[in-house]
Amino acid sequence: MEKKLLLPTDFSKHSWNAIQYAIKLYEQRPCDFYILNTYRKESQGHDSLALDPEDSFNKLSESRSKEGLGDILKRIFEIDKSVDHRFYVISRSGTLLDAVRDIVKKQEIDMIFMGAKGMHNEQKNKYGKNTLAIIQNIRSCPVMVVPNNLILGLPEKIVLATNFNADFDFLEMEHLAEIASLTKAKIKVLSLAKNIVMDQQQKENKLRLSKHFDGVDYSFHTLGNVKLEEALDSLEMGSGNMISYIDKKPSFWEILGFGKPTLGKMGYLKDTAVLALHG
Repeated sequence: MEKKLLLPTDFSKHSWNAIQYAIKLYEQRPCDFYILNTYRKESQGHDSLALDPEDSFNKLSESRSKEGLGDILKRIFEIDKSVDHRFYVISRSGTLLDAVRDIVKKQEIDMIFMGAKGMHNEQKNKYGKNTLAIIQNIRSCPVMVVPNNLILGLPEKIVLATNFNADFDFLEMEHLAEIASLTKAKIKVLSLAKNIVMDQQQKENKLRLSKHFDGVDYSFHTLGNVKLEEALDSLEMGSGNMISYIDKKPSFWEILGFGKPTLGKMGYLKDTAVLALHG
């Protein structure tokens, strides 16, 4: 059965890197790739004239969207020769979040690939607002975040950061195990625990995770009183590898904009892909 991957693009270098990474990661797997670009329509209300300049603006935005998608297809066909890959382009008016939510549901998307930030968000050491919004609001499938500095290639190591407190969505864990299987990467399950002694629930979650990784090269690592950056250095991650984490459902206050989302707390990883799984 084909893997269904959604690749939103704003035609920036970040989103193009995410597209290339998705193709590379699943080069040995039959896939349907859905490439999405959204644009915003402007409206002056019911009193607009028939030749309202806003209408011309909307048609121009639509034309630019379709033209940009056509250009991306040409670039894809230059780098991807797999007969098991099929590509579909979608130009949609409206917000990115609404379009992604609709396509994920209708097409039963398995995973979303996002650039770490967009064309108009060049702040250093920060993920883009759209990327964070997709992770927080689209919770029926994993989201892969790809920075522009990531060296395109297959990861050799994948870190799964967890404290074993949250129950795992094992349907999403299948995607992580599959990536490790396809790329021959080693999974390193990393726990940054203040209390190294686990309670019964943590022990049960760890055991269930072990069973789910059957057939995959994995190992457990517990480190106390260190920051994530220091922990990754101790595992000799290097650039071009991948880190995965469980993105918990945002709290009431986080929905209102108070407090950082989980990915924001982790800090910006400029040369590492991040797979957000939902718990």
